[in-house]
Amino acid sequence: MTRLSSDAPFQTDRAAPLTLRQSALRGLPYLLVVLLLHGLALVLWVPAALHAPLLWGVGFTAYLFGLRHAWDADHIAVIDNTVRKLLTLGRPAYGVGLSFSLGHSAVVFLMAVAAAIVGKALLGAQEGIGAFGGWVGPFVAGAYLVTVAAVNLYSALRILRAGDEPGHQHSGLLARLIAPLTRLVSWQWQVLPLGFLMGLGFDTASEVALLALSGTAAQQGLSWAAILSLPLLFAAGMTLLDTLDGVAMAHAYGWALHNPRSKRTYNLLVTGLSGVIALVIGVVTLAQWAGEHFPAAAASLAALQDVDVSPLGFWLAGLTLLLFVAAQLWTRARRV
Repeated sequence: MTRLSSDAPFQTDRAAPLTLRQSALRGLPYLLVVLLLHGLALVLWVPAALHAPLLWGVGFTAYLFGLRHAWDADHIAVIDNTVRKLLTLGRPAYGVGLSFSLGHSAVVFLMAVAAAIVGKALLGAQEGIGAFGGWVGPFVAGAYLVTVAAVNLYSALRILRAGDEPGHQHSGLLARLIAPLTRLVSWQWQVLPLGFLMGLGFDTASEVALLALSGTAAQQGLSWAAILSLPLLFAAGMTLLDTLDGVAMAHAYGWALHNPRSKRTYNLLVTGLSGVIALVIGVVTLAQWAGEHFPAAAASLAALQDVDVSPLGFWLAGLTLLLFVAAQLWTRARRV
């Protein structure tokens, strides 16, 4: 049996797929970071809330904002598609969700601290930063999602035509064209700056609401511990679900990549599903970005300007989980 290295989660035909316990152990170091972040947030939040009871509700609200933000479609799609890409390269992938979330949280934390320092004056600064982020964030997100969608859909096409293995190095024209782009993220830590750039847009209600909470807390004369606890609670909630999503996807895709010929149907479904949803989110994101910044293109892209892709995050995570459970039950039934 092939020895399983912590640096190579990709499973070959000879190696047994990781059990849930083994996957949990591989994801444990990243979950410990999430727990440390929770602990830091609680150390700041609880003592401050004991002196200012209103902070109980405000802090809980910030945590819920973080949990909700993790379900945004771009979060789920980036984590899902990046995990699959890294696994096919034989690279560690259990920390993709944490890396992405930490990068995204850094933007929110810095802006929340700025909101506490400058108060109402942040409104003008936020518009300036949001304008810059509106150029960078959506474009980076859309371009990256379209790229990884092309990789996954190309892999699905090869599986459909010839039963090709997902980890096989393709040499076709499309593979050569997108190779420079796919090399941009070839290790899980590289998702951190991607998350940071995507967070610059401040295009979600949860981020804006958190800034408002931080600014209000500062105006009410609360301590710095109370103010800093709010973005930390937001980050704790977001990193929790993003990290769990990354670990779950790594386990599901790792199981699919073990002996891929016998799991061809499942591999085809999950690869095609993640590719299609990433492509839809990426195309809509780029279309909305182009329509906002290029008036000449706004008319031709008008149909996509009001499209809401946020529910696709729930669909992608839910369908991937259902497919994995169904495939597990089918495999066990065949063994019996």
